[in-house]
Amino acid sequence: MFIEIDYKQVKVPEEIIQWCDVFTYDAKRDDLRYIDCVYMNMGEYGNDLERLKRMREEMSILPVFD
Repeated sequence: MFIEIDYKQVKVPEEIIQWCDVFTYDAKRDDLRYIDCVYMNMGEYGNDLERLKRMREEMSILPVFD
């Protein structure tokens, strides 16, 4: 999977794809909720990349959607 950052195609790491697949539960990959998850975990919203990585590694609770 690739996303566009600063007019360049950037490959999304597999660990982020897997995280967003689980975290967004039933969202398709072209759904805004899924895309937002990818951009957030790629650090595009100013979040600390190391902190996001630790969160993905340590979080064992999976979200539940109705």
